[in-house]
Amino acid sequence: MLVKTTDLVQPCQNPNCEAKWFVFDNTTKPKCPFCGQPYHGQLPILNFYYAPSHGKFISENYRLMVYDKQTLYKWHANNLVSPSERISDADKKPVGDFHFFNNQWILINRNLPDMMDVTEKKTVAIGEYVPLTEGRQILLDKGQGGRLVVVQLVNN
Repeated sequence: MLVKTTDLVQPCQNPNCEAKWFVFDNTTKPKCPFCGQPYHGQLPILNFYYAPSHGKFISENYRLMVYDKQTLYKWHANNLVSPSERISDADKKPVGDFHFFNNQWILINRNLPDMMDVTEKKTVAIGEYVPLTEGRQILLDKGQGGRLVVVQLVNN
């Protein structure tokens, strides 16, 4: 699916790179294949899980690469929402966004009423944020099809 490939895209850190973006190749030392620029810094990866039965999450083999000011959509939060031409206008709107703020990565909840930091066992209200730290578990949607993400950090 094209959306899953788009979710692996990272901006190149070389301001002179003609391509400007590249698809993450699942390595621990990512680099732009167009200009050869290695990625420097901390790279957050969200690994998606869903619960086919209540409370028992399994991996979807689906990831989202995080970059500054990137947006999260309803189809990321719930696997029953499909990003297609038939998606509703409401589901096209961002429900969260990512920022590198005060030397840490964060996810700001913009419109996920059920978002919960499972690691800290606390609700993340709309307008609040959760830090993206290694192994942190974040429940994006507690309804049917709702996803849990587990944060993985690659440091370069």
